[in-house]
Amino acid sequence: MAYRPNDYECGYDESRFKNAVDEYFRCAICLNVMKDAKMCHNEHIFCRKCIEEHLRVNAQRCPQCQDNLTVATLLPARVINNLISKFKIRCDYANRGCPEFINVEDLERHVQNCGFAPVLCCNERCDKEINKRDKIEHETELWEYRKTSSHYFEEIKEIIQRSFDHEEKEKMQLTDITRKMELLTNQNSKSQKEMMESKGEIRHIQQNLSTVTKEMMETRKEIKDVHH
Repeated sequence: MAYRPNDYECGYDESRFKNAVDEYFRCAICLNVMKDAKMCHNEHIFCRKCIEEHLRVNAQRCPQCQDNLTVATLLPARVINNLISKFKIRCDYANRGCPEFINVEDLERHVQNCGFAPVLCCNERCDKEINKRDKIEHETELWEYRKTSSHYFEEIKEIIQRSFDHEEKEKMQLTDITRKMELLTNQNSKSQKEMMESKGEIRHIQQNLSTVTKEMMETRKEIKDVHH
């Protein structure tokens, strides 16, 4: 007799689907709509979890054709999986009020973010399980042991302290930047002063050179006049 896994390992219950699902898409072990379908070489198709557990617990044979079969020789049923991935299915939390029908391929992502997922109230002396989307309202308005103003005062103090610490850090960074800018400015002023002094020396040398050149020209003229 084929192994019958627990419900959490089985495929999808047909009642969850928006439209009727053909029997071709049902696992031969759990009889539900297949989840992550695998098949033997004769194309007998099962949920991956169902067939792997069957092969682990029972003989390593296909439960339908009885041919030898192991986990390693299972084949992916890509066509079946692609078709099932487009079926519309109810959210896992439909019993908590979620009205959504989602493509099977998007189900896991939707469930992770569903506002109807169960969470526990964080208030003291309250262990009530509530929908994720109702958590804030429940904790702050509805529950008799909701957080008091003192709770929120402590939280606000903590937030302000974090903000203060962050501001002090920024002030220190700003002071350091200002100091570096002043240092650069002083260095720049010193460099400009040295450049001005150098320019003065250059002008002085140019003036001396001009005087010497002029004297040389006059001397050459005098020599020339003597020869004539």
